[in-house]
Amino acid sequence: MTDVRFTPQMLIHHRIQPTGLGIEELGVAPLVVLSWSQKLINLFADKIGAEPPQHWLYPDTYPLYTGTVNGRQVSLVSLPIGAPVTIAVMEELIACGARRFIGLGWAGSLQPHAPIGTLLIPTACLREEGTSLHYYPGEVSLAPDSELAGLLRQAAQEHGLPALEGLQWTIDAPYRETIDKIEAYRKQGVLGVDMETSAMFALGKYRGVGVANLLVISDELWQEWRPAFRTPQLIEASQQALMIVIDCIAKLPQSPA
Repeated sequence: MTDVRFTPQMLIHHRIQPTGLGIEELGVAPLVVLSWSQKLINLFADKIGAEPPQHWLYPDTYPLYTGTVNGRQVSLVSLPIGAPVTIAVMEELIACGARRFIGLGWAGSLQPHAPIGTLLIPTACLREEGTSLHYYPGEVSLAPDSELAGLLRQAAQEHGLPALEGLQWTIDAPYRETIDKIEAYRKQGVLGVDMETSAMFALGKYRGVGVANLLVISDELWQEWRPAFRTPQLIEASQQALMIVIDCIAKLPQSPA
């Protein structure tokens, strides 16, 4: 790894040094579920009885809760959309002890066979965000953690909601998802588009931590734009995805992460 002047460990140390706290007192579990929906994180916290740790550093900006699933400690955190802030917070969570991440979010669909409510498990990425390029050159292939992705697949199948797996397009500029690109990527078999996945996979590879995402199709892009935000259909599909993530966590081996 190339040396840097400023590390996430330095920042965490700077923040906690005046308090006399140790890293373990910040309340971050080895397994973290991320979402870009505060409502989903709140629902998740209610379902597993998670509570805000007393000494978490960003309780107002990035609310975090910690609870247990099948005896395994899990932290839940809500983030703003976009790769830069997602990766910055993940870096600090890693500095606080996180070793595995599951992202629970939404994506736009590029394929007619992936309508609103479809579940996606990205297994490779088309990289059009800038954050991952600060970790690996564009030609480096990125993939999820195989165990986490496999358990998400298994849990989805057991819920009768098999997830599509394949190539995901990640972009920084949602208003530059041009018709030409959408059509070209649709023909290449790209399933969906989001703003975080490829950067998350890059960070996972670089830091040696497990990362996998389960995404719900929230809008369709292959012909005209068809959004489903705040609709009962998307709310139900998102809640089903949440239960799949809980079941995935319950299936993880009980050995240390």
